Amino acid sequence: MAKKQKKSISDFSADYRGMNGGTHAKSENAGGEEKGLNFDGTVPIRENKMDNDMEIDDFLPENETDDADELLTKWDGGEEEPPEPAEKKRGRHRYGILSGTVVLLLALTGAVFIAYSIGSSVHSKLNDDSKLRAYDTFLTVVVAQNPKPFASPDKADSDFILNASLWKTMTDSSAANYTNYDDAGKTIVPLGDVSDACHELFGPDCKLKPKNPDKETFYTYDADAAQFHVALYSLDSTYTPYTESAKKHGDEVVLRVGYVPPSDETRAQSAQASSGGTPTPAKYMEYVLKTNAKTGKEYIYAINSVK
Repeated sequence: MAKKQKKSISDFSADYRGMNGGTHAKSENAGGEEKGLNFDGTVPIRENKMDNDMEIDDFLPENETDDADELLTKWDGGEEEPPEPAEKKRGRHRYGILSGTVVLLLALTGAVFIAYSIGSSVHSKLNDDSKLRAYDTFLTVVVAQNPKPFASPDKADSDFILNASLWKTMTDSSAANYTNYDDAGKTIVPLGDVSDACHELFGPDCKLKPKNPDKETFYTYDADAAQFHVALYSLDSTYTPYTESAKKHGDEVVLRVGYVPPSDETRAQSAQASSGGTPTPAKYMEYVLKTNAKTGKEYIYAINSVK
């Protein structure tokens, strides 16, 4: 068996061209390959450097990508979403048109409703005659007397003032409190109540002149007891008022009042079911109202003829 020859230090040659700029020695092994050694005799660690242009995807099979990179790309917002299908776009377009149409219809419905409400309110106010009809109630017992014109309460006929005041006293709601009657069945009414009614109708300065009537009528007066004995009759055969207008003139209100005769269709019994019709007055009078400063209520100050 041949003896192995020992290699001496002279068999190695020094190579000063090292990888990464390092200095190493070069030696030959049994296979004739060169093996680099560091200058101190140690085996250098070789660095397997990849080409800078190589990516990890180069080592993956075709049609496969690294999921991590994909997630990072999506996270960074670098990946564009695929284009939306044309059918989906058309569907969204149709949905937008439908939604807009519904909103427009709702808006138009609301506008029509508001316009109708405003129109109804204006029409109702223009046609609201409740105030005029309230004047009718107030004037009923006066118009029933068919008074002659007068310029002020102190110039009005005293019998007319007394008759109207008695009627007002007996037709007010407080009339139910009168429960005392005379032997003839007439209601006994205190003078003070009739005087109050006179002031409500014709103002605080109106002077009531109580007396027994010159001819037989619906009342008598007991001056000793300061009482009226009253037996009312129906007003079906008298005029009733229909106030057509009310105008403000300074501190006065001027009413145009129609006198509706008993023969008018609106007063006939057969017309009760069709109430609300407009009557046809036989004549008109102008009533001038003023306001009582103490009570805040209106009263009749004058009655004028209408030319």
